[in-house]
Amino acid sequence: MSQCKQSPQEFIKDVFTPQIAVMCTPAAEKCCEKNNLDFTELLQPFSKLTNDTTYKDPSGATTLIKNLKLSFIDFNLRPPQTVLAKKLLNSSVSEAAEPKTKLHEVKDYKLEIPASTPWFESWRDTFMKVQYPSDHEFTKHYLACLIVVSSNDNNPVEAVIHLVQNLNQMQNSNSTGKLPKWFSANTLKYYVILHDNTDGNSTIANEAFNSIKSSYGIANCFLLRMNSRPPGASNNEHLPDPWSQFLNGKIDTKSYQVTPECSPGPTRHLSLEIGQEANENKSLNYHPLSPEVEDLTLDHDTDKEEQLSKRKKSWSHGCCLSVDDIEQIKSMIYEFASACLLPYIEKQLASLYDSISYKKGMSKTLFSATKRWFSTNKSGTSVVAINNLIYSTDSPELQIRRLGDLYFMFGNYNSAFQAYHTAKRDYNADQAWLYYAGALEMAALSAFMINESSRKTYDYMEESITTYLNTCKMPQFATRATILSSECLKSKQLYGEAAHQLIRMTSEDSDLRSALLLEQASYCFILSNMLRKYAFHMVLSGHRFSKAAQKKHSLRCYRQAYEIYENTGWNLAADHIHYTIGRQANNLQKYDEAVESFSKLLTKDSKQTNQQQGTFLKEYLTILQSKLQKDGLDEIPELPVPELNNSTLKVLVGPTRPLSTPGKIPAMGISFDSCEDSAAESRWHKLEEMIISEVNGASPLIFKPMITLYTTSTLEKNIPIAIINEPIQISIEFSNPLQTVLLLKDIYLMWSYESESNSITNKVLNEHVDKYIKTFITKSVIIQGNCKQDMVLSLTPLVTGKLTITAICYTLSGSTATTENIIVKGKKIINISTNASIVKPITVEIVPYAPRLQITFSEINLELLAGELQKVSVQLQNTGSVPLKNVLFATSVPLLLESELKVNHKEYTFADSENPQLREKLARKNHIITLPLPNNQLENGQNISFDIWLRAPHQKGPASIDLLTYYENINPKSTPKYRLIRHSWNLSVQESISIDVSPQTSYNSTTEEELALALKATNLNKITNAISTEITLLKVCLLSNNWVLTKDMVTPQYIILNSQESAHILTKAKRDVRENSQYSYISLTTDKISIPYLTTALLSFARKSDKALLNVFESAQEFRKIKDGSLILEWKALVYDALNRRVVNGHTCIPIEVNRSDMMQLERFISNSMVDLNSAVDTADRAVERAQSQVFYNLLHPSIVKHNFKITKSCVVPVTLVLHSIVKNAIQVTVNTVDRKNKQTNTTKTFKSNSLSLSASNHFCWLSNGKILRILHPLTTTTVQLSVIVANPGTFDLGANLAVFCNRLQKDVNPILQLCEVHSALIVIDSNS
Repeated sequence: MSQCKQSPQEFIKDVFTPQIAVMCTPAAEKCCEKNNLDFTELLQPFSKLTNDTTYKDPSGATTLIKNLKLSFIDFNLRPPQTVLAKKLLNSSVSEAAEPKTKLHEVKDYKLEIPASTPWFESWRDTFMKVQYPSDHEFTKHYLACLIVVSSNDNNPVEAVIHLVQNLNQMQNSNSTGKLPKWFSANTLKYYVILHDNTDGNSTIANEAFNSIKSSYGIANCFLLRMNSRPPGASNNEHLPDPWSQFLNGKIDTKSYQVTPECSPGPTRHLSLEIGQEANENKSLNYHPLSPEVEDLTLDHDTDKEEQLSKRKKSWSHGCCLSVDDIEQIKSMIYEFASACLLPYIEKQLASLYDSISYKKGMSKTLFSATKRWFSTNKSGTSVVAINNLIYSTDSPELQIRRLGDLYFMFGNYNSAFQAYHTAKRDYNADQAWLYYAGALEMAALSAFMINESSRKTYDYMEESITTYLNTCKMPQFATRATILSSECLKSKQLYGEAAHQLIRMTSEDSDLRSALLLEQASYCFILSNMLRKYAFHMVLSGHRFSKAAQKKHSLRCYRQAYEIYENTGWNLAADHIHYTIGRQANNLQKYDEAVESFSKLLTKDSKQTNQQQGTFLKEYLTILQSKLQKDGLDEIPELPVPELNNSTLKVLVGPTRPLSTPGKIPAMGISFDSCEDSAAESRWHKLEEMIISEVNGASPLIFKPMITLYTTSTLEKNIPIAIINEPIQISIEFSNPLQTVLLLKDIYLMWSYESESNSITNKVLNEHVDKYIKTFITKSVIIQGNCKQDMVLSLTPLVTGKLTITAICYTLSGSTATTENIIVKGKKIINISTNASIVKPITVEIVPYAPRLQITFSEINLELLAGELQKVSVQLQNTGSVPLKNVLFATSVPLLLESELKVNHKEYTFADSENPQLREKLARKNHIITLPLPNNQLENGQNISFDIWLRAPHQKGPASIDLLTYYENINPKSTPKYRLIRHSWNLSVQESISIDVSPQTSYNSTTEEELALALKATNLNKITNAISTEITLLKVCLLSNNWVLTKDMVTPQYIILNSQESAHILTKAKRDVRENSQYSYISLTTDKISIPYLTTALLSFARKSDKALLNVFESAQEFRKIKDGSLILEWKALVYDALNRRVVNGHTCIPIEVNRSDMMQLERFISNSMVDLNSAVDTADRAVERAQSQVFYNLLHPSIVKHNFKITKSCVVPVTLVLHSIVKNAIQVTVNTVDRKNKQTNTTKTFKSNSLSLSASNHFCWLSNGKILRILHPLTTTTVQLSVIVANPGTFDLGANLAVFCNRLQKDVNPILQLCEVHSALIVIDSNS
């Protein structure tokens, strides 16, 4: 807490110092004026004795006085009138020096508070001095009078006699209430003769002194020699100026002219405080913490407070005094005090004591006793009666009071307490409440001075204050008692009681007094660790300071209070504090602080209304405008609104996307939204890496993708590279934290440009600046309340060099209205650093011209059916100033994009997938297309065109087909070496058609293996869909290197499928082994009209689907399975809705795999469902299973044979065994014709048809029991002629006694039994029956 310069004891002594009057002749005053002082001022620095003095009380006890201080006051000086007194009080506060601050730690707070409160000390000192002396106390009455004459007077002795006569005449004619007031009728007189050592006559001085000494006694006279140094003499002695500190605090009523209209009167509104507050709306009834204070105006431009100035000298004081002269002054004061004053005091004490003792022995009169008995108490007594009670001058009650005051002023506090204690009982009995309150006050102070304060003495002071305030209605004495009491209580650490007394003295009659006492109360609270009360009362103090026109102190109080309210969430209180600080700082022309405070009102934490925030914004802009005018600087200030979100800042370098034309769309390129999809960005970077690897012939050791869109994270590590004549675009996000609308005008980027020869900035826009960097200005933007606004600002560099983008400049308008609008030009700093303590602008390197490829595509409908094909025309044009070369395209979905450029797609094998380098190289061939250029380069202005095909994927939903274009500068040493263009088709895929294929091996093939294909095509479009489709099937195609379609087909002539309709198609394929896949088809319509380029595109996509193409965007486990071919169904569809109709073409591809199992579906289900509890889990090796499935075979014979068993006992039937190799290596086949006893069976893998096994018989024999060997080449067919003999009619299963074994030539030692079994039934009928 702030500390006073004086201790409470020292302060109390200074308040109640003995008063000494001074009467001077004009010649004496003239002698003092050589030193720029009057006589009282001359004595003031030395009025406190440095030596201890003593005196004896009436009992004979010696009292020691340490550092006795005397107050020398001009005889003619009168206390100022009420208005002037208030002026002086105001001046004492406003002109007090600003103290240093100190850090005070309380709880978790570190508060910066003043180390002292000189304004309060100055005010209380002034308050004590401006009080009129009262008849109920004698501490302000003169004890003695100094009669001062000069040796330069015509007759110093007569001058002394004349002054004494005037003094006696004044004392004799003095009546109650007139000034000055004397302690007693027998006033002590002390005679001083001033002798000017330079101008005076020493003889006359000595003679006059001797004469006076003989008349009045040596103890009552003094010859003061001074002015030993003539005016203008060289200053050989270094003397300090001890008078300055006293003159600064001296009340000089001559400097204040009291006009008739401000003379004392009953109307309180004429006081200075009220006069200074005339601009305030006194009828306002609001709480000080309310932010709704728009009506409270404290404009320093209207009715400025009257500047009260003290008398100030332009020269030093005591310039004619030597060291000896000063010692003479000290000696005079000491001699007066010790030899004259203290003996006089001893006599006065003895006289008063005797008088009191004598009169106390006499009985009181009957009137006095009756008055005590029948009088009313003080609560019901009228104010007039209380304050008009007057004791006679020699009454014992006043004599006791005089005795107590003398004891108190001269340090005998024990005797003073006894006297006051006795007097207060008499005053209480007499109901002299003013005297009673005074006695209580002094009794409490006496107890404090002897360090014997107790609860009872504290109650004395409390009762004194309440009696002054409530009973006597004399707030000036209550205020004095409160000031003294609070100092006593604080010294005893009773801060709560001190604060209570100080707060009680606040009222509406004096804003200045209330402000000062509230401030002192708040300091008491902070010492009690009551921080909220401290802050609250500091706000109240600041409010009262504001009403008293003490703007400087009001500002300080609000500052201190904010240290507590900061970050508490009490937004309305904080807003009030910020608003008041801003207004007061503005009134004091502290524009920096005012701007800072108002800026804190313009944040998202503000809970004010829309209108109030609008008012705050207008006032902020007005104050900021005043600040800028005062500073006169060209610097553009940083404004608090709108807020700039630097973390979302993005920089895009490169050409802008050209405008779309009907039927054509330009390549998308990179936009500010590109970096939001990390998966897409990763895909683009992978395509770029593939192109770089393809161009260089090998993958780079360290790949860094080209960056044209920079975020704050990439800007910290990379310097953007911009090209001449290509824009630099910056995306920013402004947010409006207020509820009111913000209007921004003339928004542009601030930059500085540096090159080897120039350094330019665009703080001032002009044509010269535009020759280097073209700055584009956004005319106006409106940001709604609590909303965000994205903006794109751009620059176009015209020369090479280094460009630094530092801020965003704009003009903020105080209102959207056009009338009475306040506009201020401000800026927001751009900072790309993640470290808040470092400000890092955007730095861009500008390089020379480069090629600029512009790509346009023909416009297509992006709502496609699954499998639909769309033709896209592509046009490339070099719009740059430099030729380009090496144009390459890359896509991440090679199955969905095909061009008319000749591309040899590489098919991979499983062995290729094991080699990462080979796998990467093969993949690049599938993803990358090279565009041939005329003369291997594209000149500036030259263009080239070609077509590409897009195919919609077979899955419903959103899909994207991306295309990355790469091209290089013709100069390999240029920067950048290459450039990229991105484009994506974002498709919406609808369901089209689904195909189910069931391929089955034909058992009737004789010369070659045949395949039966059963197709089911279904239109997946739903009736409830917004789009309807009518699909016409055109062709069934097969792409395979093992099979070709035959003309055998069962199907309607025209197949048109509406929503949810299906069609079944049966066709057949035969074995035809080729090195490459061959294309065969069967037309489903008789229409001969076909589109050649469509057929080519369909076939190209079909071949892509058939090949095992490596895609780096698929994992290594996503290899396509080995299949027998791809079945393709070509179709066209009529797509229509309520508004549009269109015809589209497409195809659906599905892989086919031949299922050679001889089990029927039911038997397969049953076999897969059977669980052998005794067997282990089937863990047969896949290689063994493949070895058991190398040959597929079937038997050809008549199904029914008639034979006459009477003629021939046995029947011989010729049988042809057809063997089909289904592996891609040569094998040796062994056919074993055995009887049923030797038949080897595999019960775990073979299942017979239940119907055939129950009726057929295996009682037959092959004519050639033994082994038949055949060599089968890969995927070929051969036959073996066999004969079977039966002895009786019946049904025979010819496959029962037949086993086929295979082994690879020169590899397998033991033939392996094939799992393929034939259920061929032969029915023999006896023709004789």
